[in-house]
Amino acid sequence: GRSKRTAEESLVYGIFREYKKNMGEEDSEVPAFLKCPLTLEIMEDPVSLYTESGYSFERSMLQEALEKNPYQDPMTGLSYEHKLTFVPNRFLKDAIEEWKQKRNCYSAFIDSHVQRLRFGTDNDKEDAAEALKTLARDKPENRVKIAEAGAISPLVTLLTSGTA
Repeated sequence: GRSKRTAEESLVYGIFREYKKNMGEEDSEVPAFLKCPLTLEIMEDPVSLYTESGYSFERSMLQEALEKNPYQDPMTGLSYEHKLTFVPNRFLKDAIEEWKQKRNCYSAFIDSHVQRLRFGTDNDKEDAAEALKTLARDKPENRVKIAEAGAISPLVTLLTSGTA
């Protein structure tokens, strides 16, 4: 009925609004502990500095900071009597890899529903729209991913065709 289409239409517009709001912004879903505190970007090669601060950094950024001042913690500014050293943070590297895999898996899941929405049968399109609606309701950040995957136009087409 009409109320169902209205709810679905509002969901499409919600997805679009969320996408516009977040365009150009950093992915808010990345947990802070996976980001280098110097660059605020997700780390590829995390290392831990041997100081009380306990910070981990992207290796290249920490090397650059320690080349400038090998006695100073780049986050706290505290100076030490010895040159600072660091070691690979394998736990953090594993956590980053796991996060990336989950994220890619989720994105692939969204992409597959968008493909069904674009090219599937009417039943496929309805099923895909229902799955995307659930994903969008579960996590607001999925709305951005759904919009980025190109779902808005086929969702609008589906809603205006009268088959939804």
